[in-house]
Amino acid sequence: MKKTLCITLALLFTLALSACGKADSPAPAVSGSTPSDTPVVSGSTPSDTPVVSVPTPDGQPGQSPSSCTFDPALFGGKLQSCAYAGNGTLFVLADKLYLYDTGTSSVLATAEAPLRDFEAKAIDGGYILSGMGDSGMMAYIYDSSLSLNKEIAVDELLQGDFVVSETGGVTASTDGKKLAFAALGGLYLYDLESGSLTTLLDTAQDAGTASISVSMLSGAAFAQDNSQIVFYGSGSSIPAVDGEEDFSIYGSIAVDGSGLKLTKPSGYEMEEIQSSVSRLFFPQTFTQADGTLLWVDRATGSANTLSFSASGEGKDGVYGSEQGNYVATAVLGSNLTVRVYDVASGALVATEVIENSDPTYFNRIPRIYLLDGAKTAVVVLGGSIIEVDTLVSTFTFGE
Repeated sequence: MKKTLCITLALLFTLALSACGKADSPAPAVSGSTPSDTPVVSGSTPSDTPVVSVPTPDGQPGQSPSSCTFDPALFGGKLQSCAYAGNGTLFVLADKLYLYDTGTSSVLATAEAPLRDFEAKAIDGGYILSGMGDSGMMAYIYDSSLSLNKEIAVDELLQGDFVVSETGGVTASTDGKKLAFAALGGLYLYDLESGSLTTLLDTAQDAGTASISVSMLSGAAFAQDNSQIVFYGSGSSIPAVDGEEDFSIYGSIAVDGSGLKLTKPSGYEMEEIQSSVSRLFFPQTFTQADGTLLWVDRATGSANTLSFSASGEGKDGVYGSEQGNYVATAVLGSNLTVRVYDVASGALVATEVIENSDPTYFNRIPRIYLLDGAKTAVVVLGGSIIEVDTLVSTFTFGE
C-alpha cells in the first residue's frame, strides 16, 4: 500500500494527523540546571502549547495505549527526532524537548533541549537522556515532569577514558540507581547514590576470556533484572592469529564483575545496540548487512537471529519497537519501503511504501518508531536535513 507523505512541520500552518492504530569520584552535577548549548531550531513556536496531563509517579503515564495520534500542531519549530519514553509516550525534539502521549495526543511536559541528538531511557521516577555535547558525552537525569535533577559530564568522570558511541555508550538500570559506560578503554559501573565508579572491564589489563581478548567496548545495556550488563565491541583471538584483524564481539558480565562471557558471532559485524523493554537488538554495519538481525533476550540472556525478506535488507536502517516485539527495516531508493516483522515468529506483518516528489528525503535513512500497544509506526523523514521541512507519516501493522 502506498501513502504519500503529507504532513509538513515547521510551516506557518499545522495539520494534525488523524488517530491511528489498534497503537571512584562522583560526577560533576548541577541540580536543576539547564545546559547553555541548547540548539536553536528554525520555525514558529506555538504560544499556547497545552500541557494537559501529569505523568504517574513512576514516570510512565498510564498503560500502553491501544491507539496512536501524532499531532504536529503541538510542537514548535522543526521536528528533528523522537525517542521512546515508555508506555506509548515519546520524547519529541523540536524547538524544545516535549514529552508526548500518543494515546491521548497531549503534551505531558516540556523542557529546554539539552542536546542536539540523544538516547533516552525510562527509569523509575523519571528519565535519563544521554548524548554527545560540546564537551563530550553527557547524561541528564530528569524526574517525571522533566525537571532536571542531575547533570553528569561522563568523560570528566572517567578521567582519561572516553565514551564515543551515542547509541549504548551510556545506559541506565531500570531502577535508575546505576549507569554503565562503554568506553574506549573499558566498561564502567557508576552508582548514582554513592557516586562510586567501578571498572568492570579494562582493556589495558587484557580483559577477556581464555580465547578472546576485549579490544574496545562500543555499547552496553542492563539485563536480567539489572544484575547483568550485556555489551558489544571488538576483540581479538587468544592466542593471536597472524594477519587477523579485530572482530565484532558481544558478551555479558555481572554487575559485581563476575561471570564474564564473550561471543564472536561468525561473519557478523555489529554497528550498534538498541535497547527495548524485552530485547536487545544488534544491527549489522551497513556494508555487511546480510538480511539477518542478532538479538538477545533481556530476561534470559539467550541469543537469537531474525531473518528479513531480502538478503541485503537492513543496510538502510533497523529499528526495534518500544517493547521489543517488532522490528522495522528501511529500504531506500526513489521512495522508502518500510517492512515490519514480528520478532517472536519472524513473520513479516506489514509493508508500507512512502513516496514524495522531493528525492532529498530519501538520501538519508529515516527515523522509525514502533509503538507495540497501538501497533503503529511513526516515520520521520528529513529531521536532520536543514534544507527541507520534516515530514512525518504513520501507519498501522499487525492484526
